[in-house]
Amino acid sequence: MLGEGAIALHRAACALDSVRSRLTAYGAGFFETEQRARPYEDLERLGQQMGTLTERFTVELGREHEAVAAFAGARVAVRDIVATLALLRDPDRHGVSDIQKFADETIEQIEDQRAGFDARRRSHRRRRRRS
Repeated sequence: MLGEGAIALHRAACALDSVRSRLTAYGAGFFETEQRARPYEDLERLGQQMGTLTERFTVELGREHEAVAAFAGARVAVRDIVATLALLRDPDRHGVSDIQKFADETIEQIEDQRAGFDARRRSHRRRRRRS
């Protein structure tokens, strides 16, 4: 059962790698085409799937189970990255005057959030092995 979580975390990590690659290549132009924005859509979908898995794990193992808590934390990190990326979709809506600076700050924030995801993913692996 927790193996499904490991697979979901791997898929999310791959989507996050694609996000990083596209952000590095296109910066503020991340959402200019559907092709460029595809990693965002993938990550959003994977985050929803992780939410469903979190609920299953919680019902079967309990919210306090260490592997469940680590997985839930990784899911929250994915949700936060999706929300941060969404800011780039319409920077004018947020009153941004220097779009490149805003994009750079957004990329930096996503890198920090990615580090949080990676830490929770490692924690899930360790906890899963103990179960």
